[in-house]
Amino acid sequence: MGIDHPNGRYGTAGHGGEPVDEELWSLRIVLAKTGLSRSTLYTYIAAGTFPAQRRLGKRRVAWLASEVKAWICSRPPVGIGTMT
Repeated sequence: MGIDHPNGRYGTAGHGGEPVDEELWSLRIVLAKTGLSRSTLYTYIAAGTFPAQRRLGKRRVAWLASEVKAWICSRPPVGIGTMT
């Protein structure tokens, strides 16, 4: 169930109305989990190769943990394609 709000309902996903039961990760957590630098992370976002952040407030953003985990899993294992 979402929370009633004058501008709509919060707490439901935008597409199917299914409840949001998702962990949000801060920039600090995303950087720690991925091992990326802040500048590399934002370069990847601009290029469309990393999930975009969600705005939580004026000065607060977060990423859906499931999207970041999926990106991590999509990365090739170390050594694949680097052998000559």
